[in-house]
Amino acid sequence: MIKDIKVLKEMVNELKILYVEDEDEMRMGSELFLKKFFNFVETAKDGKDGLEKFQKNRHNIIFTDVMMPRMDGEEMIEKIKEIDDDVFCVTLTASEVRLEDIKEMCDLYYRKPISYDDMNTVLQEIVKKFNLSK
Repeated sequence: MIKDIKVLKEMVNELKILYVEDEDEMRMGSELFLKKFFNFVETAKDGKDGLEKFQKNRHNIIFTDVMMPRMDGEEMIEKIKEIDDDVFCVTLTASEVRLEDIKEMCDLYYRKPISYDDMNTVLQEIVKKFNLSK
């Protein structure tokens, strides 16, 4: 386990991130937070927009809300996994009930907003998944 967050950041910063969230303030704040760790962070306002952006840029990691208009996070992840099953998915939700429902569709899941400590765990898992340890 790598304890130094700076080392973790160096290991993961070249991966492409897609953050999907329908709430504007949450999306903008989370984008700024994620840019502290990753060089390429793209956002989408709902699952349909997220799926279209994924098809264009083939992100390595998806952070997504679950309940969104036009296409929810579950349906979007399902469609993305059909395209690339190796995508690392972090699902975020405000609903405690939904956490139980989404366990099967993602690699990690958290109540939003994601904390700095949670992000450390996410980075550890990303390093393992993509075999990035030096």
